[in-house]
Amino acid sequence: MNLLIKDATILLKDSEFHQQKRDILITDGHIARIADNISDVQAQIIKGSNLYCTIGLCDVGTHSGEPGFEHRETMDSLTRAARNGGYSALVVFPNNKPITQSKTTVNFLRNHPNRNGVEIWPVGALSQDLKGADISEYLDMVQAGAVAMSEGLVGVQDTGLINRAMQYAGSAGIPLIVHPDDHYLSREGQMHEGVMSTSLGMKGVPDIAEIQMIQRDLMVLSYNDAHIIEHGISTARGLETIRQYNEEDPRVFVTVPYLNLVHTDEDLHEFDSNLKVMPVLREHSDRIALIDGVKVGTIDAIISNHVPLDKEAKDVEFPYAVPGAIGLETCLPVLVDELKDDLDLAQIVDKLTIGPRQMLGLPIPDIIVGAQANLCVFDTNATWTYADDQIASASRNSPYLNREFHTKIVATVIGDSFVG
Repeated sequence: MNLLIKDATILLKDSEFHQQKRDILITDGHIARIADNISDVQAQIIKGSNLYCTIGLCDVGTHSGEPGFEHRETMDSLTRAARNGGYSALVVFPNNKPITQSKTTVNFLRNHPNRNGVEIWPVGALSQDLKGADISEYLDMVQAGAVAMSEGLVGVQDTGLINRAMQYAGSAGIPLIVHPDDHYLSREGQMHEGVMSTSLGMKGVPDIAEIQMIQRDLMVLSYNDAHIIEHGISTARGLETIRQYNEEDPRVFVTVPYLNLVHTDEDLHEFDSNLKVMPVLREHSDRIALIDGVKVGTIDAIISNHVPLDKEAKDVEFPYAVPGAIGLETCLPVLVDELKDDLDLAQIVDKLTIGPRQMLGLPIPDIIVGAQANLCVFDTNATWTYADDQIASASRNSPYLNREFHTKIVATVIGDSFVG
């Protein structure tokens, strides 16, 4: 099947076609032509009102559900949701059952038969059984295809463990993905500690729970030959701490959840449990600092922070709700719609495509003649509603249910497979 993408502005910063409007012809899963006014009467046409084309998006720290939590997400539902959102690659956390901590569990994810063409890059458990005590088998997992080690959205409390993990990861040639959270400061916290938490009567999570752990990680990193990804940064002071460190020793990458770029703790006044996430939503000044971090390059990747949860985990009073929200299908539309006055579209796209892959050393697709098609096509002038019957994820814990958007994923093309 031939596909013809018409009048799309290409967004790929190192491409000769960057920010140029072109037609793209795809034949047998490969890019056959890039030119003006291509005609092919046998091709299926992809068109829109204000069309853009970039490489497939890549998400870091996705919770896959399967294996073990198929009632929340299966590999099929996960990857269909990913393609609905323009993603062609997912870097998935080890928090499954069984935990990703062996060659067998890495191979299960890497070569799952129901991936729908989406590349799955497993992250191995930083510690055995994710218990925060003993190092897991890094080399075995790396040989099987693991691209990093992590505890997921749980902070590593033991300084000795993080030191040993950096030593092992450095030797294995992979990064650690660490979520900076001092559990002794954040324990039982429901939202950001500040004026809003006080007015709502909620126990807060102070910003120093993040900042202190970042400072600890950076001090230990200076003692080791490794590099780390500070995952899910939410505070202005935490980001500034990393920026200053990288000026002297640039071995720290940073990810930010998309919800932290568009929401603050003030949005919790109606106790929407689908906005109860980890990291917590912070103050307006933190949100502005994170947006600036995207602009100047301190932040390397924007993540969907996709955490599928069943109804029982969310349909409860706010203090009892489990943190997390699905995000693969709404990440790009929300960012473009909400941040169009704050960030250049090319900056947003770069942090969803090239940035995530670069910090993990993953292959970066290209938009050139002869390349296998790996494309996300979206329209910034297409109104649609994120309705229940359009959600591919097996879970529904989204703050955007029935929300109207003006940016729509028109097509995700992976080889000769087309979803749109």
